Amino acid sequence: MEIIETLVVAPIVRDVVLVEGSDARSYLQTQLTQDVMSLGLGGSTWSFILDPKSSIEAFVRVTRIGADRMALDTEPGFGHSVRNRLDGPLFGAHVSFTEACWTGLAWRGPGATSRREDAPIVSSVPWPDMEGLDVVGPRVEVPDGASEMSVGDLELLRIRSGWPAMGQELGQGITPSMTGLIEVTVSFDKGCYTGQELVARTYHRGAEPPKRLVRLASDRPLSSGERIRVDGDDVGEVTSSAGTMALGYLARRVETPAAVVVGEAEAMVSGLRD
Repeated sequence: MEIIETLVVAPIVRDVVLVEGSDARSYLQTQLTQDVMSLGLGGSTWSFILDPKSSIEAFVRVTRIGADRMALDTEPGFGHSVRNRLDGPLFGAHVSFTEACWTGLAWRGPGATSRREDAPIVSSVPWPDMEGLDVVGPRVEVPDGASEMSVGDLELLRIRSGWPAMGQELGQGITPSMTGLIEVTVSFDKGCYTGQELVARTYHRGAEPPKRLVRLASDRPLSSGERIRVDGDDVGEVTSSAGTMALGYLARRVETPAAVVVGEAEAMVSGLRD
């Protein structure tokens, strides 16, 4: 079901790491969970960058903006750590890195993916039950006459869509299988990359992670950091919230949907695809 009925737009800011050089694509292929060698000019894909134990170090969108030029964009405040992580194990590869901060537009709602935009990054956003298009570049502005929404409204849409964010749902101790994003962030047909072994083993064995990302709804406001309880037992934590909606991680033993207590509020918890 479409959770927004009209086309709206919000301004966004993204940290960007430009990766350039004759070995740019082949090097990123060894560091990212997605297959970047298959990207055509202008193509984008979402990917994790992992540590050797498969813990998430970064969540990036990768766009091929030139023959040997790639742009990795991520949430503000994380670009420098992405650059530092990738700028380490080069081993003589012909690759250079440049950090930038680009503005953008988040189009959401019917007709978003039909827009024709001119910017280095023009990428559909795979938020469930919603059309989305991000336009990101050095100089991107809201066009006259556009129906604008606030950053807070965009955050609510993100949470309702179950889309995790760096620094909130994603970081150290979180592995891809916990996020619900395996299908859009991981290629199981490419060569080796850092952290691949545990990701592949967990996926092919059908093993459930110790906790997984879920959506919460209540009649009362929910807050990040609040504990999730069932029958008095601590079973998880809220990671981000927007009013009465929230995302959080829930212990494997709790089946969804389920009634829970978050702080002092009663809430319903559901799986991202329930």
